[in-house]
Amino acid sequence: MGRIYDTLQKVVNNFIFKHFILTGAFLFLIVISFALYLIFQNAQMMRDQINEDFNQQQLVLARQAATLINAHLGDIRSEIESLDRFIQAGISNKALKEAMEALAERTRNKGVAVVAMADSRGELINSVSNGEKYELEINNIPVFCRNSGEISINRINIDIREDSSDVIAGTLCKQVNIPGADNNGYLIVKIDISKLTANVTENIHSGKTGYAWVINQDGMFLYHPDQQFIGKNAFTARKEREPYISFAQINQIMKDRMLQGKEGTGIYESGWHQGTKGRITKLIAYTPVNSPMLRSNQIWSVAVAAPTTEVADVVEAIYTRHFLAEAAIIASIIVFGFVAIIYQRRISKSLEKQVSEQEKYMSSILQNSVDAIIFIDVYNRVKLWNRGAEMIFGYTAEEMMGRTFHRLIPPDMDAEEELQRIHKDVLGNGYIRHYRTKRKTKDGRVITIDLSRTLLRSDTGEILGSTAIIKDITDTVELEQRIYNTEKLASIGTLAAGVAHEINNPIAIILGFTDLLLEKYTEGDQEYEDLKMIEENANHAKTIVENMLGFARVTEGLEDTVDVRQSLETVASIIQNTLMTKKVRFELDIGDELPEIRGDAREYQQVIFNLTNNAIQAMEPAGGNLKIKAHAEDHWVHVDISDTGEGIPDELKRKIFDPFFTTKKVGKGTGLGLSLCYGIVNKFGGKITFKSSSRIDRPDRPSGTTFTVSMPVGKTEKSAQGGKIETEHPGNR
Repeated sequence: MGRIYDTLQKVVNNFIFKHFILTGAFLFLIVISFALYLIFQNAQMMRDQINEDFNQQQLVLARQAATLINAHLGDIRSEIESLDRFIQAGISNKALKEAMEALAERTRNKGVAVVAMADSRGELINSVSNGEKYELEINNIPVFCRNSGEISINRINIDIREDSSDVIAGTLCKQVNIPGADNNGYLIVKIDISKLTANVTENIHSGKTGYAWVINQDGMFLYHPDQQFIGKNAFTARKEREPYISFAQINQIMKDRMLQGKEGTGIYESGWHQGTKGRITKLIAYTPVNSPMLRSNQIWSVAVAAPTTEVADVVEAIYTRHFLAEAAIIASIIVFGFVAIIYQRRISKSLEKQVSEQEKYMSSILQNSVDAIIFIDVYNRVKLWNRGAEMIFGYTAEEMMGRTFHRLIPPDMDAEEELQRIHKDVLGNGYIRHYRTKRKTKDGRVITIDLSRTLLRSDTGEILGSTAIIKDITDTVELEQRIYNTEKLASIGTLAAGVAHEINNPIAIILGFTDLLLEKYTEGDQEYEDLKMIEENANHAKTIVENMLGFARVTEGLEDTVDVRQSLETVASIIQNTLMTKKVRFELDIGDELPEIRGDAREYQQVIFNLTNNAIQAMEPAGGNLKIKAHAEDHWVHVDISDTGEGIPDELKRKIFDPFFTTKKVGKGTGLGLSLCYGIVNKFGGKITFKSSSRIDRPDRPSGTTFTVSMPVGKTEKSAQGGKIETEHPGNR
């Protein structure tokens, strides 16, 4: 019985062991298969990442090429402007010829083929070329050079050289004053665009066999390593060579991205590459050429392309090493750590869940707060910068990590003193609360913030740093200031109305007695002249009182029709005498047959005079250009007052029509001028707008301001009851 029992026990043990082995082997195969699948997925992700990295390198090459093309075009433009200055200086024909030859020689490698001068009839005066024959189309110059004040490529055409190769040529022209040619003519420069783009892109090599090409907004190849493609349409040239291949991918990239002036990367299928034919997958990076020499409707795009085989060897080597390494690691883990992994996963699963949830909550609170939440270490360097801080200050976390707050302090504040005071208060008190101060954003705006900062310590009492919570209260402060100014304005208006009424009584008495006394004397007597002087000054004082009342309360005004031309000429005659001493060049441009507008002529002239006077003061002391231009459009008459002064900073633009707001020194202005102008224009159904570019905000652009006063047209008709004037204003808002 004992032997039978032992035998049965061995059979059962062997059965259990065999099934355990089979189950373990099955599980092993499942784990290995899953591991291999993960390896394959990782390899695919790695391949995609390497392709993307390679494309980013191609994008850098495309950007460098586009920048160099832009630089060459800029050099050509500078040369043309320099030659234009020589022409304006009145140099001799011989010197002009030498200057043109020098221009052609300096820009030969940049594609300039022909430099020519023509008169207003299109007849050639001088011409210099680089030795190759190009068609100049001199007869068409007056047509496509008309109104060409800016130097830009007016037209592009295809020339055929003597060797039958196509050349993409572009023509630039600029109207100039030519001595001895009725002071009117054209400076023409013909550029071999194929040569210009080839000199930049033909030496670009992406990987071993990659190359670059250039197209314009019409899809025409300006440059391609295959000379047969130059001058051909990219959408049709490829299909004509390999009709059995679909070029839908590259056509879509060109149509939706490149021809729209966009930058990016992509992948497409081609039919050949560097002599190799067949279906070849290529990587492409592209970027536009941003040049002022190209008009708004002209787009050049530089592309760098290379087959995916350029990175295939790298991917394969990394894939092999990655596969072997991960296979060895997986095998070791399965053999030596199967039990440990299961046990570890059981213990850590709940802990990971708890930690993950807490981190998620904390991260969400910190990152998604609309207020700026910042952590600063003991050296006042930023260690945490959330999205709220990005929205308030404009700087990203990458731009601020490891930096101090010096870049956020406005230039009119002492940065060291400001930061040291805050740091000292935080160390001394442990916190600061609701500290109001100014800060500067990335785009140059100065904002008002509410700062609360708390000191952080470790369990041992060591100072770790501090946390700051910052709110942008600029709008709140401005609203408080507006409420204050509104209350002040209401008080001043009430006071002005009372004072004006009190002054009117003695003025009326003065005028009454003056009128009585005038009856006692004859015109020409000294007493009569003295009384007239008293009457004139009393009337002047009365006018001032009426203006004060007009500011204190809304008045109907004397509504009539206004002759805009006469009003502008009146203002011009007033300011004409002061412009010479102010170093201001004045231009008055009044359109023909301006219709009359509704309003009061005296108040309208006052608006124009105030705006003109502001423009003159904005150009002090250096002087500048002042222009008043009037024109009619769609039942409106628009008057533009333009200056070349300092301009209005962006942060002040929304305040300029506020009462009592002024940037002038004390005693130079009350801050009521623009507010009164706005009230007068608005009273008669008009509108006043402005645009300005400030040197503070845009130092690389010309500064200046243009105010536009727009008034509705008024039509007058005499009524049958005796000539009452009625006005209608179809353009009124």
